[in-house]
Amino acid sequence: MTIQISSSSEVIGSIDDFLQQILLRLPVKSLMRFKLVSNKWKSLITSTCFSIQYNSGPNPAVGMLYHGRIIYALEYIHLNDEHPTSSPFKELKFPEEPYPFWIHHSCNGLLLCCSTGNFDLVCRYFMSPIRRCYVYNPTTNCFTKLARPGVANGVPRVVRGVTLAFDVAKSPPYKVVCVRGSEFAPDLSQIEIYSTESGEWRESGEPFDAKVDFGKGVYWNGSVHWIRNDAREVLFFDVDQERFGNMPLPDDLPNGLRLRNVEYFGESYDHLHLVQRYDRGMKLIVYEMKRDMPHWFAKYQVDLTAFVSKIYKDWFAFPERTSFERYTSRVSNNFKILLLVRGKEGAFLVMKILRTLVKFDLECRTFEVICEFRGDDGIRHPSRAFEYIESLRMFSVPTSCG
Repeated sequence: MTIQISSSSEVIGSIDDFLQQILLRLPVKSLMRFKLVSNKWKSLITSTCFSIQYNSGPNPAVGMLYHGRIIYALEYIHLNDEHPTSSPFKELKFPEEPYPFWIHHSCNGLLLCCSTGNFDLVCRYFMSPIRRCYVYNPTTNCFTKLARPGVANGVPRVVRGVTLAFDVAKSPPYKVVCVRGSEFAPDLSQIEIYSTESGEWRESGEPFDAKVDFGKGVYWNGSVHWIRNDAREVLFFDVDQERFGNMPLPDDLPNGLRLRNVEYFGESYDHLHLVQRYDRGMKLIVYEMKRDMPHWFAKYQVDLTAFVSKIYKDWFAFPERTSFERYTSRVSNNFKILLLVRGKEGAFLVMKILRTLVKFDLECRTFEVICEFRGDDGIRHPSRAFEYIESLRMFSVPTSCG
């Protein structure tokens, strides 16, 4: 009988593998604490290989970061009732940056934070000049300062939009797509791409003409998507292939309904979502698209008329429904879908109606009031909300981490 004795390297290797399998099953908060156990544990948890395995699939949002009346002021609202979470940061500030920042885009746990480089409180911040950009992971407190976007031949150009492109299954960790004005003609646009490999912006392709709000880009399935101003098509830019394409919006009008308006366009839990409102009322259809099913599917159809009417009656004491119907134009100004959040099972809308923030479950057709902004005297300001997703992804370029 022969007894096999493992070498010390084999024993240590098997222990490391066993430790990694345990750590992969722990929540993010525990991993952040376990980094302090030893340098070995910190090296394992912060490695790119570990973070890719840990975030191998889509993660559901655990909270929402909300820009309200003042764009630089952030509210945090947890979205998981079973496991309440707290705000990942107190203030959106970076070392040696005296200027206020706002969240311009979020993507799979990373935030693209921008600043005008001055102290002006600009309400329409998507029309503001963007001079400073940081990519920030609030879970790990890692961030990277990007070179100023939109600079061509040493001359700053108008930045029409910047969008973060981060796929949890890929490395390097992220790219950033910038659309700036062309130096050849004021009506043309030019794509620039920031890559973590080079740490610089570079031009991609030729100048182009497109009637698009580039400040509202959505990254999904390897491409950045924008809805054209005519609301009939989606323009997308494949980040790896560096080419444009077009995708039609749904054109199947339900029976008896007329007119439509895009109320929301975004990504959640690796699904692309589009919400359209019909007949100038509160009839909504939620469309969904999956990676393996690249066509729009009408997932939900809901009528929020009675629900929104109740909130209006609470605020304005409308005596009859006919009174509410006379205020449909006011509804359009005071009703906004901030987020569509999808999870492993089901989805819900986060909406702002007047000064009330509401969560509406699309499966159960139930709603709950999240909070009320009693001091908010403006409804038309560009309030924006972003998913907060816990991510372990570190950066392979010079960063600062807490």
